[in-house]
Amino acid sequence: MGAATARTLGARGVPTVLLEQFGAEHTRGSSHGATRIFRLAYPEPDYVRMAVAARQEWTRLAAESGETLLVPTGGLDAGPGAAQCARALAACGVDFSWLDAGDVANRFPGVAARPGERMLFQAGAGVLLAGRAVAAMRRLAQRDGVSVRDHTPVLGLEPQPAGVLVHTAAGDITARVAVVTAGGWAGTLLAGVVTQLPGLTVTLQRIRYFAARPGTGAWPTLIEWNGDSTQWYTVPAEGGAPGVKVASHRPGSVVDPAAGPFGGTDPEQEDEAARYVRERLPGLVPTGLAAETCLYTSTADEDFVVGREGPVVVGAGGSGHAFKFGPLLGEMLADLAQGRDPRFPRDRFALTRPALARPPAR
Repeated sequence: MGAATARTLGARGVPTVLLEQFGAEHTRGSSHGATRIFRLAYPEPDYVRMAVAARQEWTRLAAESGETLLVPTGGLDAGPGAAQCARALAACGVDFSWLDAGDVANRFPGVAARPGERMLFQAGAGVLLAGRAVAAMRRLAQRDGVSVRDHTPVLGLEPQPAGVLVHTAAGDITARVAVVTAGGWAGTLLAGVVTQLPGLTVTLQRIRYFAARPGTGAWPTLIEWNGDSTQWYTVPAEGGAPGVKVASHRPGSVVDPAAGPFGGTDPEQEDEAARYVRERLPGLVPTGLAAETCLYTSTADEDFVVGREGPVVVGAGGSGHAFKFGPLLGEMLADLAQGRDPRFPRDRFALTRPALARPPAR
């Protein structure tokens, strides 16, 4: 969110400083690694419409950067939530189709549909090359005059009558507006700065990569809507990823982000992922070949925080699904910083909505 906002403000000619407490391509947050899913299929029309707009922004960013940032693969949605996604897609005029078990086997032999099962197929899904995309946004921001300062932790914010004083490890900065996109650290930075501190919970997520068996052909993205707290997703191996990514969307253990970097594996989660691969993804070798971690910063309703109070704009609470909206969220946050109304209604993402008064249930 921070790189996207800085890129937008830079392109608009707004004097901007981008502060990063670590270095470029660090692994302490939520946006590192080779890949993320891009999809239009969501159970809510609001998000479908935003995804359509975000795809246009990704296309524009790729053209401007001269790089491939989104690899089209098509996407499957399975389980009880797929029908709800279909209704939302239809309401927004987005094409999709249903594949039966035979269709899935013919088009995507690495994925196993259950007897009698139908899967939703949406051709607009694909793989975002995450690390490359963040680097491109930073580079374009710098090209347009943004001062990018790595290894510069923000120690605190102090609203002033005409702006905000930003205390950093390298000294103070006076600005008209501060945009806080600090991920797991957002709650700490916002304490005492905004009237209602948003309820944000930071969890450690473990992601596994698996090798594809020879001859399995094309791989789609896959979302498994189980109707409970365990929701699996699969990301094809693109952009230098060590394999096909398979992970559960279920929130992991609550952590203090400052305690990182995090590593290691959880044997129980490793076994759970291997069982899922054997059942649903026979085109993968069920022995994990690599692993990584990232952080979820979640809200109780899993909607983002995109709001402003005084001279402070907040972009937080990605809840594990914000990356696909990156350039669009950057535009919305830049609009708020400039006193404009974002093109998408902000009530759903408001800083003061009732759901943010409590942390997510775990």
